[in-house]
Amino acid sequence: MDFNTAYKLNSAITKRRSFKSFIQKPLDEALIEELIDFISAINAPSQDEIDWNFDTLPYLDMVKLCSREPGLKAPHYLILRAEKKQFSLQMSAYIGEMAVLFLTSKGIATSWLGNLPISEDFPDSLPFVAAIAFGRSEEEFRDGNFLDRLPAGKSCFGQYSKFRDIMDAARFAPSFLNKQPCAFVADERNSIHVFRKKVFLNNPLLSYSQCLDAGVAMAHLEVAAIANGNEGSHVYRLSKPPMFKNMIYQASVAVE
Repeated sequence: MDFNTAYKLNSAITKRRSFKSFIQKPLDEALIEELIDFISAINAPSQDEIDWNFDTLPYLDMVKLCSREPGLKAPHYLILRAEKKQFSLQMSAYIGEMAVLFLTSKGIATSWLGNLPISEDFPDSLPFVAAIAFGRSEEEFRDGNFLDRLPAGKSCFGQYSKFRDIMDAARFAPSFLNKQPCAFVADERNSIHVFRKKVFLNNPLLSYSQCLDAGVAMAHLEVAAIANGNEGSHVYRLSKPPMFKNMIYQASVAVE
């Protein structure tokens, strides 16, 4: 990702919000094509060659996919799919949040959708991971003055003063039910490590959601790092995961 793109996406981080209603008018086809081109060009952070793809669907096709109302009526939906491998949820959410920031930078409203009952996907498609509703809305974007997030001292550790702007971007990332399960640790080697809380009794639904939350935070970290002049920044995974306060290592971002 180049600096100019990262700068636009970074400016969207405190502007974005989860919208509750959409104007039921389709977006211009040129904008949909621009979104498709943007997502297709994303260098997904996977060292295991995870196969992934996506679709953009109109409302009626989304209803068919779910066999019922998708929870939030919008003119368009972004569908994220990936093969079932370690880190596929985090990678998919990273891709999805990049798309969210892109759309936000264009003045398009978005909302992540949780717990969708996908009854029958397209034949031979990869497993469904998540969906994002998008379109125009009469609701306003966030003005950046208020974000309901944990204080930095409860989620950002290590070299926080050195990487404040970058780590705050991750702290502002959305999460399922605003649970904010992630912690960020910056070390002296200019890496910021992402962890998520261990889930009580290994609840599969919550574990699934928090893996997505971690991927969203990774997108914010990388965008902010590049926008702050570190154009070589990227997400990677350590073969020997670091340990931190009974949390689960997810990935790291090299700030370079």
